[in-house]
Amino acid sequence: MIDLHLHTTYSDGADTLIEVLKKAENLKLEYISITDHDTCEGYKELESLDVKKYYKGNIINGIEIKCAYKKRLIEVLGYKVNTKIINDFMEEFHKTNSKEKLQQKYFNILYDRCLEMGLIMSKKDDVIFNPKTDWASLQIYKEIKSHKENKDKVPEDFWQEFNIFSKKYCGNPDYKLYIDKSNDYLQLNEAIDLIKKAGGLVFLPHIFIYKWAENKKQLLDDILKEYPIDGIECMHSEFSQDEIEYLLDYTDKNHYYKSGGSDYHGKNKVGIDMAVGKGNLCIKSELIKDWV
Repeated sequence: MIDLHLHTTYSDGADTLIEVLKKAENLKLEYISITDHDTCEGYKELESLDVKKYYKGNIINGIEIKCAYKKRLIEVLGYKVNTKIINDFMEEFHKTNSKEKLQQKYFNILYDRCLEMGLIMSKKDDVIFNPKTDWASLQIYKEIKSHKENKDKVPEDFWQEFNIFSKKYCGNPDYKLYIDKSNDYLQLNEAIDLIKKAGGLVFLPHIFIYKWAENKKQLLDDILKEYPIDGIECMHSEFSQDEIEYLLDYTDKNHYYKSGGSDYHGKNKVGIDMAVGKGNLCIKSELIKDWV
């Protein structure tokens, strides 16, 4: 089995790099990829470790880059990247678009909009939030759910899980919590260019999780027609079996590479376990034989 979509504390994951390596070893995974958001900093730590002490399998250098596509935020995965090129670029880019600065801005906007919606919130200074390490939307979501009175003030599915809150509501321009972040991130073509410059392959991940897209299959077609994508994440924790089969067939017919991963975040995404996602994944190494 393999898992090519994993997050650590270098972005919004709850597990340290070593904890992820140990779990991968316990599961006897043949291949993994650390795909933290907008950074390859974890690979600097890897270089300082005796990796085989923790994990005896194979590691494919990876990153997940959040980027803007037609005023929406989507992600692309980069595999087999030169991590130094990625880190050098991101260090320069974040001098004016630092995570700390952006997350503090988003936190303030989301907090104020929650109050405007009539939601019960703790005093702003009492909400647990560190812009250096935390993601504003996740902490705001936790705060909303910490007050049970809010449940009747939001749509039913809003309460179910963070992905729905983030992708469907925070990503919907017609909903109060929407923030236009398109100018704060790389554009899709810029993210692709960066991955290519770093010698990597560009994969389109979790296409079916974008709740704002009325026709997700059309979204897939539109992106692939316009941009030089190398592969598609065909297996993901949020995909149904029908969606997985659709993408496997799509990649075969259209000659794209395949990938798959749980999108593991530890306790920050409850119910998603490494390698198996929500219990429906079994990603074989044969899936990636064409490009690894």
